[in-house]
Amino acid sequence: MDYVTTSQGERRRVHREYVDVVARFGRDGSIDPVCVVWRDGRSFPIDEVLEAGSFGTLVHGCQTARYRVRLGRHETDLYLERREPVPALGEGERLIWWVHAYDQVKPGSSDAAAQ
Repeated sequence: MDYVTTSQGERRRVHREYVDVVARFGRDGSIDPVCVVWRDGRSFPIDEVLEAGSFGTLVHGCQTARYRVRLGRHETDLYLERREPVPALGEGERLIWWVHAYDQVKPGSSDAAAQ
């Protein structure tokens, strides 16, 4: 389980939510996210990229870059994961976007008490 601390200082349980992203690929090799599209079809234009990350260390065949973005008045982290090719499975390199999404915890469950 992963946890994040909200801007109000509250710890919340989160999971990876894979999302579609419209991105601009620059001639210099840069990748700039423009719009995030949620699974249910809602789209959120990115007003500003506050911090564009670079890919970190290769761990278990994956590298991750973190982008700090502003969607309206809300700031959040958007992650781009680069997965190495797996020739034995016929898979090439993949780029996958994801965000941390808050888990929905039912009131009265043991997880609700832990938060």
